[in-house]
Amino acid sequence: MDKRQVTSKDIYEQVMPDGRIYGEIGPRDIKRFEDTAKHIHPDAESPLDVGCFGGHWLNFMCKHHTIKRHLGIDVAENRVDKAKQLFPERNFRVCSAEELDLPEKSFDIVTCLEVLEHIPDWLKVFHSLFRFAAKQVLITVPYREEIRYTVCVNCAKVTPIYGHLRSYCEDSFPQVPGWSLDFTKIADRNPDRPLFRKIYRFLRPRYSWILADYRPVP
Repeated sequence: MDKRQVTSKDIYEQVMPDGRIYGEIGPRDIKRFEDTAKHIHPDAESPLDVGCFGGHWLNFMCKHHTIKRHLGIDVAENRVDKAKQLFPERNFRVCSAEELDLPEKSFDIVTCLEVLEHIPDWLKVFHSLFRFAAKQVLITVPYREEIRYTVCVNCAKVTPIYGHLRSYCEDSFPQVPGWSLDFTKIADRNPDRPLFRKIYRFLRPRYSWILADYRPVP
């Protein structure tokens, strides 16, 4: 890779095309899906998942909720190809939220899970989410993460580990006219951890996510 500015799309398609840096979806991820799903609007029947990655979250929603129509989008073609292979019954498209050519309020709920922390101009993507949502915008990002850096083996530049560009807290999220905002913390839980590790995580919590729940003001 040359030394031009590296975008999220470049990272996913060139630097880590097989996704091994993130590993496979496991019990820890499923627990996070379950905790997030508790906050889905009860009347939401049509989700749009922005930054769908391998399609696991969209598939989870479709399996556990009454879904009549759905779509997952991602800027990386290889990620969408993988999602289509894993979940051929689901609908995926290579596209960014800013480029998606659909009518306003096309979906009941727009989700964007662990995506914004990877995007340089994250507010541009953030505001585009509200164009398609009729009932809810649901966002999760790591909470008060300490961003750590390493030297990239491809370009020899200093780069944040995991591709996380910034740390988020409640004050990071702007108010959106016409929408209310509530926050929830999602803990890092893994049912397969040994008991002593569960106790250690309870006493010394190391990682969590913040869920931003936007809904139209009545």
